[in-house]
Amino acid sequence: MSDEVTSGWFDARVMTGAHPASLQPPTDRDAIAAHLDRFALAGALVSAMASWLHDPIGGNAEASAVAHSLADRGVLACWSAVPSTPGELDSLTALVDRAVDEGVAAFRIYPMSHGFSPGLLDELYAGLQTNQLPLCIDAAEISWPDLTTIATRYPELPIILSNLGYRKLRELWAALDGHTNIYADLVDFAAHQGVEWLAANDLADRLLFATAFGLRDPGESVVRLAWSGLDDAMVRLVGSGTASRLFRSTAGVRS
Repeated sequence: MSDEVTSGWFDARVMTGAHPASLQPPTDRDAIAAHLDRFALAGALVSAMASWLHDPIGGNAEASAVAHSLADRGVLACWSAVPSTPGELDSLTALVDRAVDEGVAAFRIYPMSHGFSPGLLDELYAGLQTNQLPLCIDAAEISWPDLTTIATRYPELPIILSNLGYRKLRELWAALDGHTNIYADLVDFAAHQGVEWLAANDLADRLLFATAFGLRDPGESVVRLAWSGLDDAMVRLVGSGTASRLFRSTAGVRS
């Protein structure tokens, strides 16, 4: 496969900050820039480790600071949200409005880690759907029934599932087959020839290249796509085409 096909991808999951148990070094603005250079990426969606581990709302400023400093490299911010509670978050609608004003491209939630029911965020889902901002979530953070409930109630809300791991294709197939607004990224997409299987069943347009740089070795996802059995057009679709459709301000992403 030529360099032209394996360059210009958009990394749909990068994290800035440090995870206390990760084997990867802390990631900052310069580390993310080096990541873009190393793999000839056209851009990335960055969220903050702090929003997951320490300060769900406060970490959003960190993600935006990195995105703004690398805006010319196609880097976009992904914010996090939790239910409205006194002293932490007054309004989910206001949070989405502020995100739109600041050019944020997507939101990520951690219901399991942050200890809340996904059903408490209807105000968020409505705001994201109205503003065409995708919702990102790890498979371990939500049950399949809760995922499909959100997808059914908000059919125009793109939902990107990450960290699927092993032996999840049956559940994923049911979700993808029943809901055209559900997508999956390639972070830990560990099913043997799972990418090829979905492409053979006309679902390549629901896959997005992503590495979870900052948490995982990015080479894992790079090889998963570059060495897949997909043809050049499908590789470009997964590598950048779907991202250019889903995320705001991805003009620099080649489709």
